[in-house]
Amino acid sequence: MSLRVRFDPEFIGEQIGQLCFEESRTVQELDSYLAGAAYAVCLSLGKEKPWKQKDFVSIGLSIVRSGTKKFLDLTEKNILINSVPQENDMNHMNNHAGK
Repeated sequence: MSLRVRFDPEFIGEQIGQLCFEESRTVQELDSYLAGAAYAVCLSLGKEKPWKQKDFVSIGLSIVRSGTKKFLDLTEKNILINSVPQENDMNHMNNHAGK
């Protein structure tokens, strides 16, 4: 089966980064998924549009960069959220500090 579709390499990478974060994947797993996606996209393009071969490196890098950025942004946000005392934590500490 062959389909003609438009695709956004950055969107592909971001979705992989998001899914890897949500599934608690490691950075090594993220790298494997992003590399696999880049190879798959470029192999498909090579079959359908061999003249695009000169763009394969930039397409692959776009997938990898956007996916890595999304994964790291989500990881950083998660770390910050979990490192800042929440309101309930502060109330609990204040209640026990006065005793």
